[in-house]
Amino acid sequence: MFPSRLACLICIVIANPTVAQGQIPPVLDCTGPFARNADERTLARFFGAENVERANIPVGEGNTEPGTVIFAKDPEKRIDILWHDAYARPNVVIIRNGSTWPVAVTGLDKPVANGATLAEIETMNGKPFTLTGFGWDLGGYSNSWDGGRLDKPVGGCNLSLRFDPAKDAPGDALDKVNGDVEFLSTDSAVRQVKPVVVEIELGWPQ
Repeated sequence: MFPSRLACLICIVIANPTVAQGQIPPVLDCTGPFARNADERTLARFFGAENVERANIPVGEGNTEPGTVIFAKDPEKRIDILWHDAYARPNVVIIRNGSTWPVAVTGLDKPVANGATLAEIETMNGKPFTLTGFGWDLGGYSNSWDGGRLDKPVGGCNLSLRFDPAKDAPGDALDKVNGDVEFLSTDSAVRQVKPVVVEIELGWPQ
């Protein structure tokens, strides 16, 4: 059941033929539906109000925060959004494992997408980068691109990626890169566990 404000928005979008459907962008960035000043009305205009709903969004360690989900029932298209204000001004846009949305980066012909390997991301960045160790709720994250190209998602927000080791990662190498520690992407043990991107986050500072 939608809260009354969002339900009213749905009525407006459906009834108003000037609100065009089918504007769904093929590649995501920090403009349009996810610009700094976007809100739920913006999401409904781009993705269709019937595809936008409110939900409690997992944020790690068993906690959730109120937010908005696009395409909640379709894992390949799902996008989660947390807000700075009451369903306005995006804080974090989350593209979780299984979601196939690509994200554009300034100056790169190829977008970032889930499933990309560590080596591919390092090549896109143009240099090594830092990520946290695996095996805990905040493990495998990189949000420091050390001045590389991934510092510049289209639209000016921040890009963070989360990596998981391969299922067949060697146990001895995995033991070396687990825990609340930072590693360079060039670390030999990190390379051995063959990490791939399993989550993309676009974030706007307050």
